Amino acid sequence: MSLLPALEMIIPQPSGGNIPAFLAKLWKMLNNPEIGHLICWSEEGTSFIIKKQGVFASSLLPYYYKHSNMTSFVRQLNMYDFHKVMNVDAGGLKGERDEIEF
Repeated sequence: MSLLPALEMIIPQPSGGNIPAFLAKLWKMLNNPEIGHLICWSEEGTSFIIKKQGVFASSLLPYYYKHSNMTSFVRQLNMYDFHKVMNVDAGGLKGERDEIEF
């Protein structure tokens, strides 16, 4: 199975405004079922989860954003007011899980 998505979703453009490229690419990733094993919506649909951060950074980030720097990607998410979700189920120490929820 190829990690690069074959399916690209078309994002509707709202009248009178433009969607920043970063957000459009994030939307495409989240709505592509072929890469749901690396990034997907939460069960509630109110947040999203990045799984297998190393694979995500090395394979998907360069495809969508032309870099493989996870820290830069997270910084960009923060700029658009996405922040890590901390919950009791997430577990104790940082690095124990290879998932991040935003």
